[in-house]
Amino acid sequence: MTGPAIGGPRRRTFLSLLGAGAVAAGGVTLTGCSGGGSGSGTSGRAETEDKLSGLLPKYVPYESVKPDLPGENGASPGFSHYPDELKRAVADKMVPSGKEVSAMTPLWSPLPPGLGKNSYFDANNERIGAPIRFNILNGNDYGDKLGPILAAGNVPELLCIPGWNISGLTRFGQAADKLFEDLTPYLAGDKVSAYPMLANLPTRAWAYGVWNSQLKAVPFPSEGFPWALFYRKDLFDELGAQPPKSADDLLALGKQLTDAKAGRWAYGGVSDEVIRAFGAPGSWRKDSSGKLVNKIETPEFEAGVAFVRKLFQSGYVHPEVVANAGADENALFEGGKVLIRQNGLGGWHESLQRQLPINPKYNPQAVTPFAHDGGTPIVWSGEPAGIFTFVKKGVGQDRVKELLGVLNYTAAPFGTEEYQLYTYGVEGKHYVKQASGAPKLTALGQKEVSQTYVFLGGRPTAITESEYPGYVQAMSAWQNAAAKLREKNLFDGIRVEQPAKMAALAQPFDDALQDIFRGRRPVSELKSAVQQWQDNGGNEGRDFYAKVLSDNGR
Repeated sequence: MTGPAIGGPRRRTFLSLLGAGAVAAGGVTLTGCSGGGSGSGTSGRAETEDKLSGLLPKYVPYESVKPDLPGENGASPGFSHYPDELKRAVADKMVPSGKEVSAMTPLWSPLPPGLGKNSYFDANNERIGAPIRFNILNGNDYGDKLGPILAAGNVPELLCIPGWNISGLTRFGQAADKLFEDLTPYLAGDKVSAYPMLANLPTRAWAYGVWNSQLKAVPFPSEGFPWALFYRKDLFDELGAQPPKSADDLLALGKQLTDAKAGRWAYGGVSDEVIRAFGAPGSWRKDSSGKLVNKIETPEFEAGVAFVRKLFQSGYVHPEVVANAGADENALFEGGKVLIRQNGLGGWHESLQRQLPINPKYNPQAVTPFAHDGGTPIVWSGEPAGIFTFVKKGVGQDRVKELLGVLNYTAAPFGTEEYQLYTYGVEGKHYVKQASGAPKLTALGQKEVSQTYVFLGGRPTAITESEYPGYVQAMSAWQNAAAKLREKNLFDGIRVEQPAKMAALAQPFDDALQDIFRGRRPVSELKSAVQQWQDNGGNEGRDFYAKVLSDNGR
């Protein structure tokens, strides 16, 4: 698991466009967390990663198995087969008290049976030493639920929060101060040695778990690619189509693939990938005068928005997506009703798990990144960590250690017994080994195994799912090709907490953007939306980010 499956374009539209992550519930104000705390300011803050070194765990690598497909230029390593023997990475039960642990995580697939009715949960909890009682929420609605939960202060002992949801929460630093434990005394430097699997997480990912100069969260390392454009190669082959290499190809494919009578449309949500293809930067860039310019202020962004609108106006976008920016694109894409859509990289193998048992011909592939004019493309860079798990404040030192023990278990990497158990369950029960040694979920596994433990903390990124023929090789090739095209990030190596005022700009701009795509407002109103963004806090944000660069000699 390298990241979440993105259920629809609206979940990550606005702040993805700003290059500051993304948002499902833009501008939610945590009114219940507005008082006190040394980090309660909302003006933003930034520190270079090397200056955070005193807060961060000492990196101690743990290698369970060597990859056979090395990652280049920051791409993830690939493992094209499963090891014959698995290492036991966590010898002891992590919760010696046996006390039930409460946790809340997102999920982008059907809910599994709950605690007491799920043998996959039973097996993992036996190894952990205590039952984990998950409150599992629909990932597409997660941000909407987080704001009220944080404002009320009613948090579980372990709380997973994706970074794109954090970006849409104003005064999150205040919430972090009030609600979540400072993990620095437990994990900084050599102290992390008590949790060897956490020590195996990359230092750059840990830097993004810092809020208010405290280590507040265990990170979920990211492969650093916010998006890919996916197409149904099996259906493309049937229709004699080829993946796009330019904007002209996108229009031609729209005409070739769309057949309303057959219930088939070319596109779901593709806006971010189109805007990237038109050359808009991933976040900020400097113009010829040295002024800092946000991506939404660039002519490339405007051209990309106009092209997305053309796809909508031409009738090439599925009606459910036209009617609802949060439509379930997994179902549309997997059902062959949409043939091209953007998604997070993790959605690739997750869809294979769902579909191959019922449709062996199902074959999604990632489009090689292209520029709108067929020239040299750029690829946006993601942050080193995109999801975080927080520990509830005030539970006591012994309990904090037990909760970190749970996260130590879920951080065990590919090639360990723990990874195999929390990913696939029990051999012979939830999965069987294929001739290649790769696991294949049984009917019970399909019902009970879900990505729950995997969202408690993270593990080093890796491409491992060789149970799906050709997947590891294809993903490795795509990542290695895309990594060569990644644009330089002006803020690389700087941990930035954006000003709270900028988060409140998300929803109004996103609303305008969605209306423009769908023809409810003219493209000319994009300039007005950008102006409102600038006047209501964007210009202040620019000053903040410009000062960050200046302070760091950039």
